[in-house]
Amino acid sequence: MMKHRARKYTSLMAALGLAGVVAGCSSDTEDLPAFDSLNATYQAVDEVVDCSEDVSEPPVKSPGSGTDAGESELCTNTVEVLWFDNDEARDDVYELLASAAGSAGAVYFVEGRNWFVADYSEVQAGSVPEREIDMEQLAEVLDAQYTVEQ
Repeated sequence: MMKHRARKYTSLMAALGLAGVVAGCSSDTEDLPAFDSLNATYQAVDEVVDCSEDVSEPPVKSPGSGTDAGESELCTNTVEVLWFDNDEARDDVYELLASAAGSAGAVYFVEGRNWFVADYSEVQAGSVPEREIDMEQLAEVLDAQYTVEQ
């Protein structure tokens, strides 16, 4: 049973206060692991980092493109698990989150082929992480790629 209700991706954009989507390619992900659904991705992450039982959900908005290309679920109040059914949506969202990094701090990613986990605790306005997640360890256990965007 899933601990949290899944929602369409875009809630994170609202939580970060970001307006547009920057298209691009995050990295070569062909050799990275893939999952069949958000549920499978979330369960794999949860087994490693023990996601929170009671994460408050950020506002949910309809996808900007009008298509159902991605879903996300919070693991903690500042760590989100994202799964996509197409590469373009994955790359767009990755670039959007990566662009939030900068003077405010870094965004940490664990990347798979059609999914990633984002820790945006340093850049989310007004957030206080309930606890830190070891993103490097998560990447190692899931045989995924660890990336830091600053």
